[in-house]
Amino acid sequence: MFPAHKIPTSGNPLIDQQHGRLTELIRHAALAARDTDDAAPFQQALSEFRRALAHHFAVEKVIFSGAGFDAASGHDQAHTIILGHLDADLAAARDLSTVQARHRMLEKLERILLDHEMLEDAAYWDAVRAHSCRPTLKWTELMVIGIDWVDSHHRHMVDLLNQLSWAAQAEDAAACARLLRDFLDLARRHFAAEERYLEAQGKTPSHHRADHARMLSELDQLAAAADFGPRILVEHYLRFWVMEHILGIDRQDLVE
Repeated sequence: MFPAHKIPTSGNPLIDQQHGRLTELIRHAALAARDTDDAAPFQQALSEFRRALAHHFAVEKVIFSGAGFDAASGHDQAHTIILGHLDADLAAARDLSTVQARHRMLEKLERILLDHEMLEDAAYWDAVRAHSCRPTLKWTELMVIGIDWVDSHHRHMVDLLNQLSWAAQAEDAAACARLLRDFLDLARRHFAAEERYLEAQGKTPSHHRADHARMLSELDQLAAAADFGPRILVEHYLRFWVMEHILGIDRQDLVE
């Protein structure tokens, strides 16, 4: 089996779970690489790794941006460059019929994962651990946008987030499911209202709409996942999701 290395713990269970999944996918690819008769399973394993890596980068973007890291945008650009290099490597590796060629590709996958997560992401992990010790989110004046209905929606988001956190800590599955549905419904209605507001103000909402679509897509995907509980989703992702939206996207696009 290909000797995948272990990535140190980040302090965020969701990030750690995804690191484990990416390492597992490299192991699956290593097993598929042994099939000398058919390259299709190995190609499929590579595609699955690429999809999982892109999803992981999107999750990290929300967590790092929501935590207020000044370098988060540059970090996201690094993600884009890494995916571009990976796509170029996958496109260039047309002949993967030999075990040697496949192992060269596996080495590239491991290097991508280890170099980025251990050299670049490790700088953020102390702050991620500090944020992860706070189960609820406190409304502060920094979150005030200055548009009454927007601030009202945001306060409701924070309130639902905290209710979700309490329900998750109490392991109340029914309440978690109901509150998460309420949160997602509010988020969709709020995003649509913001986009209509920007249009009415004569602003082009395309970038804002794209951010909304990205955030909803990632949240829907994580909410549907069965490999972690609601407490991890709420305390280690959703709270950063709310902060990225309010303190990042809306403060940039809606504040005059």
